[in-house]
Amino acid sequence: MQIPKEEVRQAILSAAEEEILQTGYRSCSIRSIAARAGISPGNIYAYFSGKEEILDCILRPALGGIHGVMESPFPEGSPGEMVRQVTGRLAEVFLRYKRPCLILAARVEGTPYEPVKEQLGREIAARAYKELLPHFPQASRTRLLAEMMGDAFLYGMLRLLKQEPEDEGQMRRALESFLELMCGILRQDAAG
Repeated sequence: MQIPKEEVRQAILSAAEEEILQTGYRSCSIRSIAARAGISPGNIYAYFSGKEEILDCILRPALGGIHGVMESPFPEGSPGEMVRQVTGRLAEVFLRYKRPCLILAARVEGTPYEPVKEQLGREIAARAYKELLPHFPQASRTRLLAEMMGDAFLYGMLRLLKQEPEDEGQMRRALESFLELMCGILRQDAAG
């Protein structure tokens, strides 16, 4: 009995995710992906032109989700509410595409995706500077602070993804609390 083509394609992508997470993009090969998927290396080429296309297929949905959140307007409301809503949306994307996000964060050396993590940090910083920091006292409104917030958010999110929290709610609460703490400290520091 023949396995449907979409199932084989998904098995290849799943095997590639696992292989890239374990060995990194540079070290993985079509042969190692095929072995993990339980198919011949030649069969992969019936579905993909090479490992570059496989990586694109793995990362494209995650990047689309991240850019969708980053390009949408911040919600109206208090800084705390803005942080909660945007954090919640990004957390949903990171959770939905957990393995691709982890690959993007640390396993794409030598690919066009290598600078994406840094670019995302800059995008988060730019949004924080433009839309979040204006709600804080003038002394707190610096690009350096926005960059630190972007870096801290990404580092915290990726650390949570690697730690495999017991449930998604735990991850969301931890991230939300972390960002609220950062914003609260800024407000207290500026007021004091």
